[in-house]
Amino acid sequence: MSDITKKPVWLDCDPGHDDAFAIILAAYHPSLELIGISTAAGNQTLDRTTQNAYKVAYISGLPNTIPIIRGCEETLCRHVQICPEIHGQTGLDGTDIPDHPEYKTLSDKHDDNFLWNIYKRIVDVGRPVTLIATGPLTNVALLLKVFPQIKKSLAEVVLLGGCIGLGNMEPGSEFNIMNDPEAAHIVFTSRHVPRLVMVPIELTHTVCATQQISERIRALSSRYASILDHLLLFFGATYKQVFQFDAPPLHDPCAVAYAANRDLFEEQIMHVGIERRSEYCQGRTVCDLYDMYRREKNCVVTLKMKNVEQFWDMMLDAIQLANKNSPIN
Repeated sequence: MSDITKKPVWLDCDPGHDDAFAIILAAYHPSLELIGISTAAGNQTLDRTTQNAYKVAYISGLPNTIPIIRGCEETLCRHVQICPEIHGQTGLDGTDIPDHPEYKTLSDKHDDNFLWNIYKRIVDVGRPVTLIATGPLTNVALLLKVFPQIKKSLAEVVLLGGCIGLGNMEPGSEFNIMNDPEAAHIVFTSRHVPRLVMVPIELTHTVCATQQISERIRALSSRYASILDHLLLFFGATYKQVFQFDAPPLHDPCAVAYAANRDLFEEQIMHVGIERRSEYCQGRTVCDLYDMYRREKNCVVTLKMKNVEQFWDMMLDAIQLANKNSPIN
């Protein structure tokens, strides 16, 4: 039974260390009702991101009634590029995470006709659903193309990805958009998205899991908290090595936080185009901050998180609830 006092959200993700925390926040924020998860290839192969989603759901105490649906294995027109230099060979390197005991049974149940399964579950809610995407936009683009009538069942699409300035996979491109720029183009130009919100890496780079945050997690003194702490330690080490960050930015939960409380963000509506045929800037999100093109303003771009401490309180509250429900403690 759907809780009409909460905002229904669907999370499309590619776990991924930061996606793990996005799942926790989407499942345990008091104003959100997580109605389902779909997986994409990105941070690792689809097999690994799907297994990771099940692992995180299991150790975080999510009920099996929340479906986890294996999405599209490839991007629309290109071979997917995974990111082992940040997320390791499993996608969640840094600790041993128990497998979901019903992984095979549950994943087989949702394996056929994944688009229809996602569409039907969103429509059946009976209220507008916020679709949060924290990986490449392949599944979202396919949904909009195959089932354009989904517009009637969507409140908005909130995506983690893109950049206004420097990228994080190429100098001018962010990883999620660069991985499937054709899918991003479909989403950004679709007439079937009531409201599109982009949370770029300029914002997420200000939301870092500092030593103080790690200490708050360790203070829970549980096996579950230890796993989360080790995930952050690995994530922090790779971000230090590749990007020289002193603490890792927790990208994906920022998109969930927007769905939960948009008042936490400064934003601007503008035209955003997707570069698909550039030698140096494939997947570039061209953000027209000053309306130079005079084109339709198709996207709300978040520019700043007003209170990062408030975000971390929100995230830690969700972790504490997950810790209480975790079957591994």
